[in-house]
Amino acid sequence: MGEKEVINLSLKQENPNIEILESLYIDPEELTDELRFSYQHLSKVLSNPKAFTGLNDTGEWVMSCCPLHAETRASFGISKEPPYHCNCFFCGYLGTIDTLIENALDLDEGEGIKVLLTTYIFEEQRRTFDMVDFIDNRRNKYVIPNLEESVLTSMKNSRASNELLYQTGMNYMRSRGFNDRTLETYEICVDTATETIVFPQRTRSGKLRFVQKRKIGNSYHGTKFINEGSAIKKDIIFGLHFINKLRTTKDRIRRVRMVESPIDCMSNYQVHIPAISINGRILFGNQIRELQLAGIEEIDLMLDNDKAGEKGMKDAAILLDRAGFIVNRVRYPSFPALKDSNELLNACLLDRLETYNVNLIGSMFN
Repeated sequence: MGEKEVINLSLKQENPNIEILESLYIDPEELTDELRFSYQHLSKVLSNPKAFTGLNDTGEWVMSCCPLHAETRASFGISKEPPYHCNCFFCGYLGTIDTLIENALDLDEGEGIKVLLTTYIFEEQRRTFDMVDFIDNRRNKYVIPNLEESVLTSMKNSRASNELLYQTGMNYMRSRGFNDRTLETYEICVDTATETIVFPQRTRSGKLRFVQKRKIGNSYHGTKFINEGSAIKKDIIFGLHFINKLRTTKDRIRRVRMVESPIDCMSNYQVHIPAISINGRILFGNQIRELQLAGIEEIDLMLDNDKAGEKGMKDAAILLDRAGFIVNRVRYPSFPALKDSNELLNACLLDRLETYNVNLIGSMFN
């Protein structure tokens, strides 16, 4: 029996979720990126700011800095093969990704597998099992928490304690090309207590799931973005609740641009183009379902104009095509070389772009 088989046997005896983990396809590199994003809003990031950074693919492991102890050289690895065991070659931690999530994000025992299935899983394969049944029946029913509106209200009201900082933040947003109507529509405000610009993230029905906070301006130290609220965001699409309100009216919106960030979404709104943001370059199956329920039929893909955005659009096109959407790609101008919707907005080019259809012809991405 090889070393990997011995480790798997040992973990199977300790962890009843091994069978489930062996049935999943997970990209450890993408998972590490997502965990780094979730880790950022924990207070312990102050003592371990390098956690989940320094990615390195060794072939069998995706290495990063350990989330369980402070370090600057990547000694922590997630296996690229099911059941995705984790090992820190410095502190000796050994586990699987569900228990890693519990330890890294300070969750109760048994919560890691729930968060993994509802937030981070990209595809189920090998053996079929019902994830919904697992969450609802094998454990207590998992209800995705939402933020109280009072949390956002308090952030808006923090303006009274520091008007100068509030205006600094809002002026920064205006410098990105937004008028007051756009800022008010998307409820953009400044939380003066944390010195951040606030982007409320709502469900399709309009419930406040979490707020994304961005440090004001570009002269800051530490993490650029901080989340407050539920880490579960697989079903969240920024701006979709506006479109969903119109789905049963004569003004129903059937075609939207799909972009990466809230700022890119707002940029398109600024020039009267319906848009939504998937908060990254990965399109989840839950988000596709939300698009369908909102009555959208045609998607114009416009993720960032870089290598990661190219891969994201190729992957998204395949998933959307399979789901029955008309899928187009927005063509970035060859000159000047601009990276996203906001740069195109400020170059007065955002509403002048061509699109071409990519249904069933993924080779056009290559």
